[in-house]
Amino acid sequence: MTIVIVIDLIDSLTNGSVMTARRFADGLSAKGHEVRIVAIGADGENDCPVKERYVPVLTEVSAKSQIKFGKFDEEKIRHAFTGADIVHFIFPFKLEKKCKKLADEMGIPTTAAFHVQPENVSYNAHLEKIKPINSFIYWYLKKTFYKNFDRIHCPTAFIAQQLADHGYKGELYVISNGYDPAFVPPVEKCKNEKFEVVMTGRLAPEKNQQVIIKAIAKSAHKKDIHLTLLGNGTQKNKLQKLAEKLDVDVSFDFLPKEKLIKKLQASDLYVHSATVEIEAIACIEAIACGLVPVIAESDLSATKQFSLSPLSLFKDNDEDDLARKMDYWFEHPDERAAAGGRYANFAKKYGLANSLTLAEQMFADQINDNCVKKDGQTHPFLQRFFPSLR
Repeated sequence: MTIVIVIDLIDSLTNGSVMTARRFADGLSAKGHEVRIVAIGADGENDCPVKERYVPVLTEVSAKSQIKFGKFDEEKIRHAFTGADIVHFIFPFKLEKKCKKLADEMGIPTTAAFHVQPENVSYNAHLEKIKPINSFIYWYLKKTFYKNFDRIHCPTAFIAQQLADHGYKGELYVISNGYDPAFVPPVEKCKNEKFEVVMTGRLAPEKNQQVIIKAIAKSAHKKDIHLTLLGNGTQKNKLQKLAEKLDVDVSFDFLPKEKLIKKLQASDLYVHSATVEIEAIACIEAIACGLVPVIAESDLSATKQFSLSPLSLFKDNDEDDLARKMDYWFEHPDERAAAGGRYANFAKKYGLANSLTLAEQMFADQINDNCVKKDGQTHPFLQRFFPSLR
C-alpha cells in the first residue's frame, strides 16, 4: 500500500502522538509499504514538508508544550496524495481538515486516529474544574472532523468507550500505539545506591508528577529514594521548587531512546501519576523493561489497564496511598523481581508488530469499502493479502 500520514509536526521528540506517528511510519515502511508524511519537519524522500501556520496567542501557548500547527499547501499536498491508497490523519486541526477535504475530492480513502483527549486541553487551559467543557470538546471534534470518517483508530478500549458515549458513529478500532521492541529487560539487574523511582512523560498539569514528590516526602524510606522525571514541559520549575521545599532527591532529564532504555533497565520502580491519559506508551516501555509500575487509578486514564495487581495501583492524586505502595515494593525486593518478570511478559501483547498488523487491517477495510462502492468488488490486492476481505 501507499500510505500518507498527515500530522502537523513530525520533528518533536517530546510529543507522544508524534512519536507514535514516527513508529508507525517506520514500521509500515519496514513491512514494505510506501509511507509519505505530510508535516512540519518531514524530511523523507517521499515526504511533504509544510511550513508552520501562525495562530495568534495559540502558537505561543502551544510552543510551551512543543506543539506546532502545519500550514496547508494544496499544490504540494496534492502531489503527495497522488497515487496514495489511503490517507491517515493523526490530529483534528486545520491542516488535517483541509487535507481531508482534498483527499475526498481526489477520491482517496481516509481514516483518522483519536489522540487529542479533551481533558488534556482543559487541564492545560486550567479549566479542568468546569466539567461541561470536556463534553463540549468531544462534541466539537466530532462535528468538525471525526463525523467525516467511517473508521477511527482508538489507542485503548477506554477512549473507544468515551467516543461511543459521546455519539461518535464511525467504526472504532482499538489498536495500541505499540512500543518499540528494543525495550527489553536487562540481562543482569544492577544494584543501585538508592532505590531508583522513575516516570516518563511531559511535565504538564494533567501528568500530576507533584504527587510522586509528595509521596516520597511521606515515605518511610524517603532518604533512600531517588526520583528521576524524564520529560520536558511547563511544570518543571514548579516541580523543582516543590522537591526543594520537601527535601526530596529528584533529577530531571530527557533521554534519547538508547539511554532511556538503559535508564529504565537500571531503575527499581516505575510510577505513572497522570490523571489524564489515553494510553501511555511510556508506561508500557517501562514494564517491557521489567519494571513494576504503580499507576494512578483515575477515571480519566486508560493506563490502569496495565496493572496486574492492586499493589500496582494508587488512588488518583493521593500521595498517602502512593507512599504506601512505594514502601511496599521497596520492602519486598524478591516479590518485586518476580513481578517485574510477569510485567515484561505481559507487555508483549502491546508490541508494535501486532499494532501494525491491526492498522493494516483497518486501512484495508477502508480501502475495500471504497473499492466496493466504486467498482462493486474487492480489489485483487486486498483479496490476496487480507483473507478476511475475500
